[in-house]
Amino acid sequence: MANYEDENHQFSTILSIDDSGVWLENGLWGRFFTKRFDGSIDWDGAWRKSLKPGDMIPVLRQKRGNTYAYMTGFNLCKAEQKLLDFINQKEQDAVVTSVIHIQASEYTKIQAYSPVWKNIYYESRNGMIGVQRGDIVTFSRTKDEQDHYIYHLIESKTVEEIKKAGSAQILKDFYEAERSRILLLSDRIRLGLDK
Repeated sequence: MANYEDENHQFSTILSIDDSGVWLENGLWGRFFTKRFDGSIDWDGAWRKSLKPGDMIPVLRQKRGNTYAYMTGFNLCKAEQKLLDFINQKEQDAVVTSVIHIQASEYTKIQAYSPVWKNIYYESRNGMIGVQRGDIVTFSRTKDEQDHYIYHLIESKTVEEIKKAGSAQILKDFYEAERSRILLLSDRIRLGLDK
């Protein structure tokens, strides 16, 4: 997973660099100095020799007592890249805003809202789906021949959370290892592998 700019990771501009240390600046931390012997910059290597004022470098800031230590030499993505990575995910979460269950034909129509994909309309013709208004669900999407999006329901995160919480309550008299064993044994019995 990439490191993104945040309150502890920032691209910083080199203002000046010499044998005693380096002056850096960024919009969040302002102007700051890190000494040569803070252990954070490879002063004698090619990396330090290739840097000059005006260059931007990724910097990690850690609080140490009443001061900060600055480190660099790692990969960092711009804050905008974090937003783009979220927007470009192949799956997006959405909140269910409307559900219509047609029991006679075991059919479900769902309307949901995603901050990224906006309004999502999904129809299930393969049986009724156990979701309700307010649930958080995950969708993927593909395009048809007319460049319209077709949405695919991946999972209901809310239903999964309810199942986990309910299972923990039902199996509260067992230790975690026993709970796992119960689930494994019950699956094996259900599949006909054990009696």
